[in-house]
Amino acid sequence: MALPMQPLPRAQRGFGLIEVLVALTILSIGMLGLAAMQLTSLQSARESLNTTIATIMVRDMNERAWAQQDETCENLKGPEGLLSKWQGDVAALGEGTQVLLPGATANKSAPFSDNNNEYGRYYTLTVEWGSEDDNTVELVTFLPCEEPADE
Repeated sequence: MALPMQPLPRAQRGFGLIEVLVALTILSIGMLGLAAMQLTSLQSARESLNTTIATIMVRDMNERAWAQQDETCENLKGPEGLLSKWQGDVAALGEGTQVLLPGATANKSAPFSDNNNEYGRYYTLTVEWGSEDDNTVELVTFLPCEEPADE
C-alpha cells in the first residue's frame, strides 16, 4: 500500500519576528557602545584643550617676565605688576560667556633652590582649574630679576 503524498513545505520567505528583534537588540547595544566612545572622546578632547590653554598661560607669564629681564623683580609684584595682570588674565578664562578654564587660578611660589643668585630666582608658576586634583599645570622657571620679590 502506497503512502499518500504530502505536499512539499513551502520555502520560507523573509525573516521571522524573533530574528528581527534579536538583530535590533544587537544593533542597539552596538550603537550604545559607539555613543559611549563618542562621549569619552569629547571629554578627553576638552581635557586636552584645558591643559593646552593652561600651559600657554604659564608660558605667557614666563615670557612676560623675560621681556623685562633688565628690570627688578618689583615689576612682578603689586597691583599693577606682571603677576597681578597675569593672575587677572587667567581668572578671566573662567568667567564670562565663553568659559575656557572653569574656576581658573594662577599662582607663583616663593623663590626656592640653592641656585638663586644675583641674576634671578627660581619660581614655580601654577595654573589650576576645575575641582579635580589633576587639573594643574606647573612650570619651574628662572625669572630674571635682581632681587627677590616679596610674596
